[in-house]
Amino acid sequence: MTRGRTSPCGFWGAAAPSPPVRFGSGGAERSRVGTGRELRVRLRAAARPRPGVCGTERTGRERGSSNMGLELYLDLLSQPCRAVYIFARCNNIPFEFKRVELMKGQHKTEEFRKVNVLMKVPALRDGSFTLAESVAILMYLARKFKTPDHWYPSDLQKQARVDEYLSWQQAHIRGKGSKLFLSKMLIPLLTGQPLPPEKVEGATEELNVVLNQFEEKFLQDRPFIVGNNVSLADLVALVELMQPVASGYNLFEERPKLAEWRRRVEEAVGTQLFQEAHEEILNAKNVTADKIAPELREHFKQQLLKQVN
Repeated sequence: MTRGRTSPCGFWGAAAPSPPVRFGSGGAERSRVGTGRELRVRLRAAARPRPGVCGTERTGRERGSSNMGLELYLDLLSQPCRAVYIFARCNNIPFEFKRVELMKGQHKTEEFRKVNVLMKVPALRDGSFTLAESVAILMYLARKFKTPDHWYPSDLQKQARVDEYLSWQQAHIRGKGSKLFLSKMLIPLLTGQPLPPEKVEGATEELNVVLNQFEEKFLQDRPFIVGNNVSLADLVALVELMQPVASGYNLFEERPKLAEWRRRVEEAVGTQLFQEAHEEILNAKNVTADKIAPELREHFKQQLLKQVN
């Protein structure tokens, strides 16, 4: 996805100095963001072939001729990373989870630059082939592994509906949801004091405008955005809406239509998987500023303040 003014990696701000740190696989020690031994074990298991949660079991031939060595570079604090992670897991796509810790600035290292010169997550490496941008990655996985048609329909008009939402959401659901998350959680974490109430209220009002548009234009009275089945549009939308939820704003509470849609999407991908993917971000309120690499804190603070002013 094109990132616009909000975070290039779904959680942090613009370019930053590169601290001398390394990124690693999902089995590596993780920073304390509501994680622990159980979560590390689950993430180590993520790459193991297993029955699909929301797709049918597929043979090696159906998965593609070269499914060994697929690497996904992710941090589950990032909305687009969660979409890629959930999609791959629930469709039984074998991959190696490569954790890129944004709070340590690992997306800015020369090591990661070899994977993605844009220095953003998510990123994919499949043998000698590399790919950036979450929508491109999702579509690549859907096509290569021949996932069920409902994810990205072959029907021209249904496919166009998915494309329509993905084109719209960047500046709207993503932009406004991220702004509220920055206003309520991330900037107070970095500055040590809350933003003025009028700033938070303004960000909340902006989000509610696009939520009204989402319900009226994209969801309407359908179970999912493209009708009776979950699609990439639903998955991308819901992971974005969980970001303001993580900041303490329960946008589903007074929106029963959205709450029911959320329930259906979670059930379609697997409730346990969805909760696992969101465990870190929903516990992000427990993070303290000292978890962020010192050389990055001031830079992030100034960049994020610009985004909400």
